[in-house]
Amino acid sequence: MHIAVIGLGPAGALLAHRAAAIGWTVDGYDPRCEVTPAGGLLLPRWTNTYGVFLDGLPPWTRSVLAFSAVSSSLDVNTPRRRALSGRPYGIIDRDATRGRLTAAGNRLRLHRRRITDLSPEALGVEVVVDCRGVVDRPGDIRQIAYGVVLESPAGLHSPAVFMDWRPACPDEDSAEPPSFLYVQPVEGGTLYEETVLVTRQRTRPMIDLLKQRLAARVPGTVPVSGPSHVITTETVHFPVARRARGWYTGLRDGVAVFGAAGGMTHPATGYSVAESAATVDRMLHLLDRGSLPWQERFSAALAYRLRLFGAELVTMSDGATLQQFFDAFFDLPPRRQTFYLAGQHGGRVAVTMLSLARFPRRVLPFLRPVPRVLWGMAVGRSAS
Repeated sequence: MHIAVIGLGPAGALLAHRAAAIGWTVDGYDPRCEVTPAGGLLLPRWTNTYGVFLDGLPPWTRSVLAFSAVSSSLDVNTPRRRALSGRPYGIIDRDATRGRLTAAGNRLRLHRRRITDLSPEALGVEVVVDCRGVVDRPGDIRQIAYGVVLESPAGLHSPAVFMDWRPACPDEDSAEPPSFLYVQPVEGGTLYEETVLVTRQRTRPMIDLLKQRLAARVPGTVPVSGPSHVITTETVHFPVARRARGWYTGLRDGVAVFGAAGGMTHPATGYSVAESAATVDRMLHLLDRGSLPWQERFSAALAYRLRLFGAELVTMSDGATLQQFFDAFFDLPPRRQTFYLAGQHGGRVAVTMLSLARFPRRVLPFLRPVPRVLWGMAVGRSAS
């Protein structure tokens, strides 16, 4: 099969590489492709830090994704501290991974062009996959984060932290969206990142707030006394609940969607790379057949809607409510946690959500806005 992939961010690059690896001819288009000194082209650089649970990746990614660090255990503070063990968590080495993805042989042809006509006829291919992502618009549910990479003394890193929901300072304003600290060893140092999981607030004021909160936290999280040096900073903001249409809806006039454009960004966590990698083979099957069985389409749609429901509830929660909720969530069996955090199986997502009923005192405050959320989602669907 001959396909065109439009947009070569993480999802598009993974899809293009995998399609070429199984023998398809792939034309990849992205104006951000870089020209090498020899006149060739490289895939665009990945600008953000990407962490993934290794057990959620398909086997073919072992030769494609490179990691700068892998942690065997992650700390969570809700504020009760516990360790998430048994699920190695890796930080993707962006440069090494880009080199591996680019080296897909002559079946992957890169083009440094912006495409406006996505029809297969215009591009001379059988199928087109739109992986251009989505635009962050006012009022969208978005994830916002600000991070600093600090130099680490040789052989000494802070423990990897998945979520630290303790307040950044004692007098933290409860009227502002709550945030958590994320800490990971990265190339050359340690990343300390303050993150608002999801919010409808505007990005710029939130970045300023996150800088203040991170500055309040970092002196206590640096593992040794003495000066620390900032290697780089990272600002992250992207919509988590906007998509062109579901990836599972199949071909329309020869065009499919994947990645953020297809709703691969988890509405309640912002994670997308591992989910895209895990879904690539199903996407290729869809492209080959033209559609998925209705049961798979229904299941994927249900998973997305349930997670979107969860994201809406998070936007309405204060810090104390989210502490209680995540304290309950991380008391679930690891398998149930994974059902909600990853995968396209709506039934499994529902099972996890229902399992939280075991912890009514911790979960009920989070669920109080449910009638308002259901009404808002119903009105939104009817308006669209």
